Amino acid sequence: MNTWTLGPLVVSGQVLVVAAAVVAAYAVMRLRLRSALTKGTGYERPFEAMLIWFLVWKLSVILFQAQSVWNDPMTLLYFSGGTKGAWLATLLAACYVGYKDRSSSNRGIYLDAWLVSIVSGYTLYRILEVAFLEGHVTTNAIIALLGIGTVVIGWMREPQAGRTRMQTVFVSFVIIHALLSAVAANTWDKPGSGSQASDVIGIGIGQTAPDFELLTLEGAKVKLSDYKGKKVMINFWATWCPPCRVEMPVMQKFYSENQDNNVVILSVDATHTEASHTVVESFQKHWGLTFPLVLDVDGQVGKTYQVSAYPATYVLDEQGIIRKKHQGAMDEDMLKKAVK
Repeated sequence: MNTWTLGPLVVSGQVLVVAAAVVAAYAVMRLRLRSALTKGTGYERPFEAMLIWFLVWKLSVILFQAQSVWNDPMTLLYFSGGTKGAWLATLLAACYVGYKDRSSSNRGIYLDAWLVSIVSGYTLYRILEVAFLEGHVTTNAIIALLGIGTVVIGWMREPQAGRTRMQTVFVSFVIIHALLSAVAANTWDKPGSGSQASDVIGIGIGQTAPDFELLTLEGAKVKLSDYKGKKVMINFWATWCPPCRVEMPVMQKFYSENQDNNVVILSVDATHTEASHTVVESFQKHWGLTFPLVLDVDGQVGKTYQVSAYPATYVLDEQGIIRKKHQGAMDEDMLKKAVK
């Protein structure tokens, strides 16, 4: 599931990859500025921008999911503003940097350094995504080469105030990236196409999910293969898990709205970690869960799917092939994108 457990701390591969990309982007910015600025001139705007970005992204959940936050303030700990929040955070952080640097004599140099560092960090992210997050090799390889070329072209001339060279190169990168992403989404990245589809049984993206059979609270047998022909979200959870409790009402709402759209949530409780079946039954009744709930009594299914922390979700297409994996609580926006 691409997670590492360090005592009570659970670190996801996604977080590590993003952190590595941010560190790399900052290092590139410092190198870019070293030869252009007067010795001893500092530039602390990146730290300020990152802090603003994170706070806005995290707290924007109040704006986009006000009802959820009102119902359970714990939502603030496990959810964020998602994609919309990220765009809002980026806009506000960019406006802040632009405003603070508006009268600086080094404004052109700063802008050049920002653009080079952004492309560098993003390029490293796409490379690491293939290595650690099972990203699509073809798409990421092409975008990585595009990013490397963009950085090389931009680096060929030292940054100087008033220059627009890197701005033009950056805009070209964005346009080509958008066109490439659109083509990829409808060709080799399209679910079920090319190497993405596989008859190999495993828990990797593009592999057929291992079948299993478990019992419900009522003692009925349920097999994963029973749902072939539907989009299935296998959600691993436990009653004692705080983010699971935050996620459950969101899951139920999503299921109620989409169960007629060929979508099913198969909820797998880590029963071997529970005090008793009664606790699980009470949890089900409390949240009014109507999607299939099965009991992983000996923990074998969780081991098969390499679940190291809860909640964890696998998204399967109609053929039972794994298309996405997610570690942590999922909000409504994530759920919608997962089965899109």
